[in-house]
Amino acid sequence: MVRVDILHALSNEDGLPWRDVLERARQRITLADELGIDGFWLGEHHFDHMGIDQSPNPVMLMADLARRTERIRIGIAAVILPAWHPVRLAEDLAMLDHMTDGRLDVAFSRGILQAEIINLNAEADRKNDELSKAIFAERLDMVRAAWTEHPFSWKSERFTFPHPDTKWPGAAEEYTGPDGRITGLAIIPQPAQPGGPPLYTVTDTHSGFGAAAHQGLNVITWFPTRSVLDDLNATFRAEKEVAGAAAAGLNDACAILRGCLIAPTDAEARALVEQEVRDNVDFITKVRGLGIWLDKGEDADDPAIRDAEPFDLLFDRDHLMIGSPETVAEKMIAISRERGIEHWLLSPYLNEADEHVERTLRLLADEVLPRVRAALG
Repeated sequence: MVRVDILHALSNEDGLPWRDVLERARQRITLADELGIDGFWLGEHHFDHMGIDQSPNPVMLMADLARRTERIRIGIAAVILPAWHPVRLAEDLAMLDHMTDGRLDVAFSRGILQAEIINLNAEADRKNDELSKAIFAERLDMVRAAWTEHPFSWKSERFTFPHPDTKWPGAAEEYTGPDGRITGLAIIPQPAQPGGPPLYTVTDTHSGFGAAAHQGLNVITWFPTRSVLDDLNATFRAEKEVAGAAAAGLNDACAILRGCLIAPTDAEARALVEQEVRDNVDFITKVRGLGIWLDKGEDADDPAIRDAEPFDLLFDRDHLMIGSPETVAEKMIAISRERGIEHWLLSPYLNEADEHVERTLRLLADEVLPRVRAALG
């Protein structure tokens, strides 16, 4: 059955008091829960003076949001894994899993913004790609071990648990060696979901999709579209076969993130977001190039592409779930069937415009999701 979630950004470009930013998140997740939307995701970001997405501690925030909901799944996309102490993170996420009654999903990443990474763990700077990947892989393994091994112990170049001088008066036999020294630690609590919450990573490269399969991680992706997306999912499926048991239980295709706004008519929806889409394309293109939006074989220097209206460029290549309920439902059904997509993350445009986002969520729940679920099962 297709799953449809919302991705919420703690944007604050208007410089609101932070209590108002938090209250918006609370209202959004409460509404999404009431409407029967499947999941609600937040990211992690630091030092964002521009107010695009200010979310320094999603674990703490999700604990607050979870107690206001009953059924919706709670997701973090993504925890910047190298920025956290892996044992403390395992403890925090296990606690959050209990606070959500086992409704937690977690995506891990190596981090995207250089300023975030080097100021929280300079060793994980992605300029050294091999070292960055090694740091991510070890921390991922440690989080999983903390959730599943009892007692927990770890020894590597970076970490030793328990510390050789650890003492614990009256420690049980399972935690001590013949000399009375502590040989393992109790990680309490273990997650509510056996083995830990479902895990994802966020990537848009073949190497990232392949690594995810071998690490037993599902994938969330944003930019890839059409045949580019098909090729990435083919890589994921092929590497799942190679990984065998390590990839057991993974989906056959990634979850895709798309921008969304729903209004009574296509014309109204486009008029509301066209400038924001234009600004977004301009910013992303400066950072990653116009090709990031294109299908395989398309040339970013083609005048027909270079001079196209940004809204048309993205809409025609399935980046935008924007329009009337009928249009959005038809697009989601077609993409799901053609690309094998069973999991959507929709990020509302006009994030700070409560009236338009609330209408989008209501139209999504009342008119789009019934069509999508009836068509896809």
